[in-house]
Amino acid sequence: MEQMNQQGAPVLSHLPDLRPYSVDELRDIQEKSQVLDIRSPTSFAGGHIGGSLSIWKDGIPGFAGWLLSYDHPIILVDDFNCHLREVSRHLLRLGYDNLEGYLAGGFPAYFKSGSPIGQFEAWSVHDLARERKNGDLFLLDVRDIANVRKYGMIPEAHHIYVGELPGKVGEVPMDRKVAVYCDAGFKGSLGASYLAGKGYLRLANVLGGMGAYLRAGYPVEHVQ
Repeated sequence: MEQMNQQGAPVLSHLPDLRPYSVDELRDIQEKSQVLDIRSPTSFAGGHIGGSLSIWKDGIPGFAGWLLSYDHPIILVDDFNCHLREVSRHLLRLGYDNLEGYLAGGFPAYFKSGSPIGQFEAWSVHDLARERKNGDLFLLDVRDIANVRKYGMIPEAHHIYVGELPGKVGEVPMDRKVAVYCDAGFKGSLGASYLAGKGYLRLANVLGGMGAYLRAGYPVEHVQ
């Protein structure tokens, strides 16, 4: 990624043709590929392909470089495959010439096939307030440090920026329930999906994130 930032991505005259993969074909190559789910956080929490990474389509330019490899094929998953060209353009501008294809028929084709569906919980801030009374909860704040300092943190939360999770995942306990929050729920979905791919089983994404938490009037603690 650093080399791409310094030199820029290779110049392309046109977008490559992406290969449509059937559910069976995707299953065959999934262990050696990166499955990138570009749907919304609510859609992803409700059901997704196990091991896939959740980056909403407008978040690709800002977050793909933190968590996607240039070495393994990338396969896109959308609902109705309406945004493939837009996302392809973003990824190619970042130098991802390993973008290979997409799930034909979108995620509906996957759940109609009877394949196992990954899920994690989607909480409101009121759900979070109730669950915080449970001493088993590990609350993970994945916002950037500027927002943490500006708006404060939820008491007893642990801060790891979402882009730094790969290097600090060992700081997140696997034997506790992990609730992830960000500004609004999008980076929270990304963080939770990354943890799910690493084998974390008890996960929740807080929809609305810190913005909803503040509007609901819950207490915060300020940091320097």
